[in-house]
Amino acid sequence: MATPERRTATGTPAVPAAAQAAAGPVPVMGPFGWLLILSAGIGLILATWLLYGTGYDGMWAGYRDGVIATIVVLAAMALNTTLPKQPILALLGACGILLILFAVFLDNETVVFVSEIVAGVVLLAGVALYSSGRKS
Repeated sequence: MATPERRTATGTPAVPAAAQAAAGPVPVMGPFGWLLILSAGIGLILATWLLYGTGYDGMWAGYRDGVIATIVVLAAMALNTTLPKQPILALLGACGILLILFAVFLDNETVVFVSEIVAGVVLLAGVALYSSGRKS
């Protein structure tokens, strides 16, 4: 027959009773910035399809903003890859500045002006939030 071992400590081994809390705050700035970037691109694409006129000015504004919005959506998707983030954020910032400059200096309809200003401001805010929420 085997001799029973004597325990020196009473109870069960030390196992954490609850899950450990995160060491810092929950990162929300980066994902919210990415959401703003993506929504600015998608919103501008929808604006070019649904709101812009079919005349000369609306057509060229649709081409111009459609290309910029496509670049924004593709760059937003590239932010979720392992590619370096700084060049992509610089491209997104340049697109936001271009949208604001196009709205201010080109003589377009009010709908085009408002959609370019809103998309540019939301895009720049998203880039700022995304870059402030990154750790590296």
